[in-house]
Amino acid sequence: MGRQVQKALRGLFVAGVLAWLVYQLSHIGWKEVYASLPRTPWFYVLWLVLYFLLPATEAGIYRALWQIRWGQVFPVLVRKRVLNTDVLGYSGEVYLYLWARRHTDQPDGHLLRTIKDNTILSSVASTVAVILLVAVVILTGQFALIEWLGATADPLYVATGTLAVGTLGVLGIRFRRAIFHLPEHLVVTLLSVHVLRFFAMYVLQVLQWWVVLPEAPFRVWATILVVGTVTNRIPFLPATDLLAMGAVLGMTSLFEASAAVIAGMLVVRSVLDRVLNAVLFGLTTWLEQRLDGKERSVTSLE
Repeated sequence: MGRQVQKALRGLFVAGVLAWLVYQLSHIGWKEVYASLPRTPWFYVLWLVLYFLLPATEAGIYRALWQIRWGQVFPVLVRKRVLNTDVLGYSGEVYLYLWARRHTDQPDGHLLRTIKDNTILSSVASTVAVILLVAVVILTGQFALIEWLGATADPLYVATGTLAVGTLGVLGIRFRRAIFHLPEHLVVTLLSVHVLRFFAMYVLQVLQWWVVLPEAPFRVWATILVVGTVTNRIPFLPATDLLAMGAVLGMTSLFEASAAVIAGMLVVRSVLDRVLNAVLFGLTTWLEQRLDGKERSVTSLE
């Protein structure tokens, strides 16, 4: 009964977000949005780079941790990304563990602990990157909503966030042996890799928007990046990317840029993500099943 209520509430929440998006897009104008869809191919090239940045990075990490080929684990990490995005948070990690049990010679305990360590480090890196992003954008005056927020944008809040990051770091160092299974040098390396990945993602995201509308001031893209990134970090909510899109569309009147162009970019990105999610999940699953079938046939012949 509890699960049914939870599922119903999730469905109502997503329906509400979609209704809000339809309202915002209708207010901007469907024809204007369609006419403003990105035409430059660089938008789509950068979208692909952004899409594969996470699985490509994690494939390198698990290649080192599990002594496995990059190309073998990469398709699985693409499916992990899809599961975490469109099904349920951390369902991808469960899927990865079950796959690794069948396809690697690593002990179950090692698989569980390395997945746990990498997930925690990715989450910590995400928090650090978001707080640093918000701090830099606000302190450099690039946040377009700073006048609207008023006292909320006070540097005191930035200092508080920085203190929180420092406290998190101290606690992590103090209790690192109780939290992490991996050696200290690997923990530091993986944390650095994830932080660099997030900042690479921020740069690529702004660049993707800039190639479509280069005349817009940087503060427009910085504000959209902050709002979208912070909204996507809200825990336990489904479809946070759609929620982030709705939040951005709800404040386009405050930007010195075309609302229709911004809406067109966000809509195209969301649609392409979901289409590619479905295609790649099905394609990589089919290819893996086919390869597994061939391996079983060869083994039986031997």
